Order: sequence, then structure tokens, then C-alpha cells
Amino acid sequence: MSRLTDLTRLKKPAQARTGQVKISYGVHSLEAGIAGQSVGEVRQALKEPLNIDPRALALVNGRDAAASYVLKEGDQLEFVRLAGEKGGRLW
Repeated sequence: MSRLTDLTRLKKPAQARTGQVKISYGVHSLEAGIAGQSVGEVRQALKEPLNIDPRALALVNGRDAAASYVLKEGDQLEFVRLAGEKGGRLW
């Protein structure tokens, strides 16, 4: 038996993870079991760890989403800044 075959035999099947939602902001990306929470709750919880700008738009599955939108399993939540925006204030 080859070493590769031996290694694959050691892997346990992945357990099904329920309530998973993909979240991204800039270079940051993660997957978490947060289905059932609102976009606003997730933004609040991840604003510091992911450094989410308060002006960033929330998109769910590529569409604008209100803070009250409740995430479903399999959703993809993205926080994005519009092209051409900079970090400073616009006057």
C-alpha cells in the first residue's frame, strides 16, 4: 500500500456543520454557524475582529441586505466598500 493511501484512510469523514454562513470583508473570510442571526447582529459581533467599517454595505448572496435580514444556512454575507471610497471623510 502506498503512503498516500495510508494517509487517506486515517482521515475521518467531515461531520456535517449546520447553520453555516460564509462571511467576508476585504481580505478576511470565515465560515461560522450563525444562521438565524441578523446581519446587524453579525456586523456588531465582528466589527472589531474583522475591522468592518461602519459605512460598509452588507450584501447577502450578492444583493443589498438590511440590518434586520435574518441569515439562512448557506448564505454568503459580504461587507463591502464602494469602489473609489477612501478611509478619510468626504466633504
